[in-house]
Amino acid sequence: MTYIAQGSAPQLHWLQQRLASRGLSASAGASGLPSWLPRDWQGFYLSSCCWINIDPLHQASLSSRLRLCHEQGIPFLELDGAWQPLGTDFGFMLLLGAEPAPPPTAVALLDALAPLPAAWLRCGPAGSARYTRQVWEALLFMLRRHAPPSPATQITPDWKTALREQWQLWEQLVRLSQRYLTERNLTADSATARQDFAEPPRLQDHYAASLARLILQANGCQQAWGQLWSDFATQSPLGPKN
Repeated sequence: MTYIAQGSAPQLHWLQQRLASRGLSASAGASGLPSWLPRDWQGFYLSSCCWINIDPLHQASLSSRLRLCHEQGIPFLELDGAWQPLGTDFGFMLLLGAEPAPPPTAVALLDALAPLPAAWLRCGPAGSARYTRQVWEALLFMLRRHAPPSPATQITPDWKTALREQWQLWEQLVRLSQRYLTERNLTADSATARQDFAEPPRLQDHYAASLARLILQANGCQQAWGQLWSDFATQSPLGPKN
């Protein structure tokens, strides 16, 4: 199988380095690329097999790219993740959006890019990888922004500000999840949301949908959050102590 890399983003260079270290080479250049493939796309073309799309800025329109690949009879695979240069040595956290499951030649490439074979997650169809990464990054930001206090902490946390910021970010996650399900004509109501999400991620057919439904179900607890916020609002300011 011939792997052809197209693009000049640093992330793509890191991925090529990782492949080379695992015994897979991805040639660069226009030779071997189909004429219908736009030259501003970045990713890997697997000869007569599929297109693996890499979006370094996470902003490209996936629907138009998916449509063009389908018109050419070529499967479109969306590859998203945390692109860091250390991935060349240790592997990358990879999220895949593809339907149906990727062909064996694409699996070989994903296994080589990941920290370990099969240590990557298919989140559902195209678009699911981007959504999943956005949720994970938001949750990590919430944890890092307001880490739990520790014995080494000399300043009392400003819980009121922390709750306000987390509430605002949570509302964004709720809107993002609603939009993800709506755009795919998927129902948001699910009595088994928690049970579905508890299944091992690799066994789920549409992990991103399970995640979105879980977030919307958790949003049903907003009355309790609202009461907690009201309690803080009626108390004296909880700013940091001097």
